[in-house]
Amino acid sequence: IAYTSQAIFALCSWPFSLKLLWAPIVDACFSKRFGRRKSWLVPIQLLAGLLMVGGIEGVADASATLGKSLHVQGVTMFFFTLYFLMATQDIAVDGWALTMLSKKNRGKGPICNSIGQNIGYFLSYVGFLALNDVDSSENLWRPLLGLSSRPGVGLVSLGGFVKFMGSFMLVVTILVGLFKKEVDMTSTDMETLLPNKKQQSEDEEEDDHELDAAEIGIMETYHRLWCAVKLPAVQSLIMILLTYRLPCALSDNVKFLKAVEFGLSKQTTALLSPTIVLPLGILVPILATKIWHGHPLKQFMAAYKFRVTFVALIDVLMLLAVRAYRGGNGIILGGEMTSKAIFWGLLVASTAFQAIVHSLQFNAQMTFFAHRVDPAIGGSYMTLLNTFANLGGTWPSSFVMYLIGQFTIPPNCAVGDDGVEVCSGGRDAYFPLQLILSGLGCMWIFFMRKRVQYIAELPDDAWR
Repeated sequence: IAYTSQAIFALCSWPFSLKLLWAPIVDACFSKRFGRRKSWLVPIQLLAGLLMVGGIEGVADASATLGKSLHVQGVTMFFFTLYFLMATQDIAVDGWALTMLSKKNRGKGPICNSIGQNIGYFLSYVGFLALNDVDSSENLWRPLLGLSSRPGVGLVSLGGFVKFMGSFMLVVTILVGLFKKEVDMTSTDMETLLPNKKQQSEDEEEDDHELDAAEIGIMETYHRLWCAVKLPAVQSLIMILLTYRLPCALSDNVKFLKAVEFGLSKQTTALLSPTIVLPLGILVPILATKIWHGHPLKQFMAAYKFRVTFVALIDVLMLLAVRAYRGGNGIILGGEMTSKAIFWGLLVASTAFQAIVHSLQFNAQMTFFAHRVDPAIGGSYMTLLNTFANLGGTWPSSFVMYLIGQFTIPPNCAVGDDGVEVCSGGRDAYFPLQLILSGLGCMWIFFMRKRVQYIAELPDDAWR
């Protein structure tokens, strides 16, 4: 698949970067009887589940020829719609998390978020590949389940897997709609839900803010968001969110694509990454709260310095090892066994270190947001910050893929008389671009570290 086609497909994630446009509508329009957040969460998830159940067949058929522009556009539209629904659902979930958790436990919300995302990531990648793999299906799953043999066919197809997950979403959504009750912040019965008078006193101000948010309406919410954007603290944070991920864009978006291009199997990539990411995604946020408790931006900067230097170097070495071991003669250094150890060691290290720094930064970022937002417009304020955070990851993805596609020159390959393909010439833009981006990352740290420290020390009033 051409990098230009992948750049087009990357556009499907843009709703998460643009959801701020309709976040105040989600905050202000709801049914008090059904619940402020459930009014959006339930119908949106029902629509998404129905789309997954009813619309996946066309996508599965088109995926076989994804490189053709017509199919790229069709697949992109399907997932763009799905992302739009999930972005809207995310607004409601962010707002619900602020009222579902007490003020002292609000910082634990990002930990729940991180753990849940990693479990879902693991199930959707490892789970699907394990059930879709032809050999595993024929030698393990069918005998285990007592099913008849079907050589060359996986136990689960892409369409079947997505349909199952869509059906699962429908069932869970119906259960949430029927049995999960939202706390009515306008009710005088809140005292019965609090453990003691002290806790009630601590949460009293938050309840008033939530009551205010339910009454201010759509236009007033937009106005307050605009006032928040004009705050110097928020502008400094936006500048950080929009720029810090550019130096990491190759590692985040292109590294494993390049590894597959160099000869690493897609199955190895898809199985290895979630297998390492899942335990680290659960353990790292928990350990981070013990090490940097109360200082999320110190955690953020420590991870970032490590990310743009050491992790970038490990990524480059890993790709060179993959190219030599899988795409070349199989020898990197010191014989077959040594080369195999170097290859797997660098592959595991690259995957693990990226998972660690990503988890550290994501957890720090979300914890900082949760403690700084104005509860009066909690859902929209969280969406404001998350929108710029998502945009800061979206534009570098398309940008670096475009650069890779433009500046990479494929080699000239021809089959010799002995039947062996021989390639010569060409230019790979990945490695020089990684060097440039790492330099930009070091410059970012030098010029932005004081700004990060500045916003970390600001009082809550500076954000409201």
